[in-house]
Amino acid sequence: MCGISCCYKCKENTQINKRLLNRGPDHQSSTKLGEDVTLTAYVLHIQGNCKQPLSKNHKHLIYNGQLFHYPQVYKSDTEYIMGQVFQSGILSTARRTIGHGPLAVVIYDEEIDCLWFWRDYFGRRSLLICRQETGYLFSSVGDSCKEWIEVPACGVFCLKGQNLECYPFSGHEETCVKFGENLFDSTVISDETIQPPVLPLNTCTDTSEFLDWESTTLKFLELLSESVRVRDMCCKSPLSFTKDSLSDYSTRHCYCTSDDKCNVHEVTNWDVSNARVAVLFSGGIDCTVLALLLHRSVPEEEPIDLLNVSFGNYDSTPDRISAVASLEDLQKLAPKRTWNLIKVNVSVEELRCARERHITDLLYPHNTVLDDSIGCALWFAARGAGLCKDRPMISSARLLFSGIGADELLGGYSRHRGAWQNGGGLEGVLQQLQLDIGRISERNLGRDNRVIGDHMRDCVAPYLDESFVSFVNSLPIQYKVDFTLPRGQGEKVILRKVAQNLGLNSSSALPKKAIQFGSKIAKLEGRKEKGGDVCSRLSRKDQIT
Repeated sequence: MCGISCCYKCKENTQINKRLLNRGPDHQSSTKLGEDVTLTAYVLHIQGNCKQPLSKNHKHLIYNGQLFHYPQVYKSDTEYIMGQVFQSGILSTARRTIGHGPLAVVIYDEEIDCLWFWRDYFGRRSLLICRQETGYLFSSVGDSCKEWIEVPACGVFCLKGQNLECYPFSGHEETCVKFGENLFDSTVISDETIQPPVLPLNTCTDTSEFLDWESTTLKFLELLSESVRVRDMCCKSPLSFTKDSLSDYSTRHCYCTSDDKCNVHEVTNWDVSNARVAVLFSGGIDCTVLALLLHRSVPEEEPIDLLNVSFGNYDSTPDRISAVASLEDLQKLAPKRTWNLIKVNVSVEELRCARERHITDLLYPHNTVLDDSIGCALWFAARGAGLCKDRPMISSARLLFSGIGADELLGGYSRHRGAWQNGGGLEGVLQQLQLDIGRISERNLGRDNRVIGDHMRDCVAPYLDESFVSFVNSLPIQYKVDFTLPRGQGEKVILRKVAQNLGLNSSSALPKKAIQFGSKIAKLEGRKEKGGDVCSRLSRKDQIT
């Protein structure tokens, strides 16, 4: 993972670079080309030790992401991308990379003064753009003081001066047009479209179709297991903490005082988990299945961290209760594994300070009540600092695993049941599934990447592996939902069957509990708000100091 920025036809923004430093502790470098083009990268090594920006024959690459399938003759995925640029050209390289992992890419072709940029199909890595008086700023993160917008995950873009050409993903032409409006002097939408890297959703609702549960659940488990395995294999080492770096890490991220147990900023004697990988762990079915599959990939002598966040009445929140219950399942099934359940307890004072000093800028341009609740919960969870067996522990995991995508693919949200109950039937459910997976990049993933990456960690989403998504999309809807069954049974049916087959008895019957409710952050500050409302707490003039 990296924090990247590019100043194209404008002056360098040093303030943004300070924020990017948190994303890339292993290597930092800039390449200045003439008076008005600067590319900067802050690198967190996951797969290899390649430095950025990477330059060759007047082409300059900065890249935030991970490719999971590329020839091993290349030392890193960054070098693979540059190699493909010279073998096949930039557009062809973009076509090859949008479906092989999370990424955001910027390439400057110095010979023709042209800037190429794109995100993967699901938009799993953040890339923002801000128009300046003479040019454009690009960055992994922004701030709430400038008019940043997210580069949409809808195609591949080529910028020359202030004129944009777009090669849209098939079906995303309108999004490309909207992106160009008011941002560029002219926008040309190419007739040369790019096919999505996943199969379309199976919209058949024929309930008479034979369902082969045994072979289908086996294939589901095989593809999800492989998705977890390849992501785990990419991460070579944990984060390294010295006594000084632990102190700096705590000081940089923790500010408040209160009487709560384990005030993070006051701890001077941390236990370090020594884990390479961790799971963002609510105890629900999505993350618990990932944890058990990760156990099958990670060497048995290595610990696995389970990061659980709670606000307010810490041990009585729904996510804390389910995490403890699901941990018992994991310990029974993998008794030789060291499972570090790190309980991240957050007071209202600490929440308000972190929101003001960090999270507001990281969330921007997202600014709703829902963005605030989810973003704050993820920021504290990804920090990985809390209590493990009543001792202060900080996670050393370089790579976090998230269950995002399971609900969108498999009908896990209450709105999916609502679509069925309100007269839409299975057709209504399918329409909602199509809408949810189509807007996941816009609503979720760029925001989550900005927030989580602030802690020098990367995050992967195995449920959004392109091969796995294609398989799930091909399945009849009856494998995913049966809303004649109650909550906790009728959603994500095939995943629940897989969990039961694996022996995960506690989580397999848990209904969906969104993080803002399961962690109790939505109740902490005592306000009655709708999730889609603009959040006043994300406005600087309303910040509590």
